Amino acid sequence: MINTFIFDLDLTLLNSLSACAQGANLLAKRFDLREVTEAEVLKAISLPTVDFWQSFWGPWDPHWLDCFVQEILPSLTEEVTVYPGAEEFLIAARDRGFLLAAATNRSNPWFDLATMGLAKYFDTVVGVTDAPRPKPEPDILLAVLKHLGKNCDEAVYFGDSITDMEAARAAGVKGLGVSQGGATAEELAKAGAWMTRPNIPACRDLFNF
Repeated sequence: MINTFIFDLDLTLLNSLSACAQGANLLAKRFDLREVTEAEVLKAISLPTVDFWQSFWGPWDPHWLDCFVQEILPSLTEEVTVYPGAEEFLIAARDRGFLLAAATNRSNPWFDLATMGLAKYFDTVVGVTDAPRPKPEPDILLAVLKHLGKNCDEAVYFGDSITDMEAARAAGVKGLGVSQGGATAEELAKAGAWMTRPNIPACRDLFNF
């Protein structure tokens, strides 16, 4: 019986594409790197931060991280928004007794959720620094299940990327692909999605609320 919902953050619950592109280009300007396009960011957004940068610029300089955290990241908060209807979905799920968790390749997801006013809905949150390997490996999802004391057949993972669906399949969790990110419904299904929907609110029919 499904009783646990696990969510990716970027382009699943949070519309962060513009912020990620802006942050990358502020970093590029600071260190004389080439600018990147939103299309490039969209393809790489599911990667951990350092891998995300390396996909654009190759070998990275540790000074980039210091600069990004101290100078750039604070300016991007207002650029990230919660997708319409996503918070209402979380509230409805909690009211019906579902456990809620987040599993993401972000490094500080509790902070991100708190900034958006969503942390209060979650029972546990696991980021890339809390597990041995990032998605598409299953480690982050398996850590969520361990924290909650749940089995894989009790959980659904909501995600927008092929990486998310591959991680869900590897963890033995049902992957629910939302096609508002960079991957189409067909691509998500090919990657192993159990079901696909255009966004989070459109998933309500699957759970009768």
